[in-house]
Amino acid sequence: MNYDELLELLDIDNPDEFQYFEHFADLMECDESISYDALYKLISQVDKKVLSELMENYFDEISEGLPDDGTEAFTFLKSLSMCLRGMLKPLEEEDAEEQTSELVNFVEELYRFRNWFVIESRIECTKKKDGNTKEVTFFEALVLSRMEKLNEEEYLYGFDEGLNYQLDEYVVSFGNAMNDEEEAGYIEEDLEADPESEYMSGLEEEEYDF
Repeated sequence: MNYDELLELLDIDNPDEFQYFEHFADLMECDESISYDALYKLISQVDKKVLSELMENYFDEISEGLPDDGTEAFTFLKSLSMCLRGMLKPLEEEDAEEQTSELVNFVEELYRFRNWFVIESRIECTKKKDGNTKEVTFFEALVLSRMEKLNEEEYLYGFDEGLNYQLDEYVVSFGNAMNDEEEAGYIEEDLEADPESEYMSGLEEEEYDF
């Protein structure tokens, strides 16, 4: 799929219109091959703060579709979301146009995950009624899990066993950096909300303990 076909898939005329949850969902869930060049051209022009929010919302949404025993898959999706958003963070700055290597790294990881998610992954699903087993992609297994909640066929899912996706070290480092930043933000918010907290009291005692 080339760039023009990708815009047609998303039902937009230009990347500035890439603003809604459905746009990111359609991008991730299309089981046709999308060329790397088309994806790069799109992402390079999309508002990065909007993209980060859409990614967070999308990964939260699909995580909720996992069955109760898919704990490792749940952790994986949460970690991947944080890593991708961490990679995107530098591209939200004013001088982002100079950060070509960061954009390349982000698009490569998003491209790799998208292909795995809808094309390459193999999740074993066993029908509870008759024991018949089939292999589907991670995304297709998510769809089955959601349909099951609507009183459709019930399955046993091998989400955790099918996690053969490896995050590169540089990807994880971006996620860790973002995690540290968010934790620091939580601490700051807590202190602002409760200036007499035990943490703040400890700081005050040390300040006067010279």
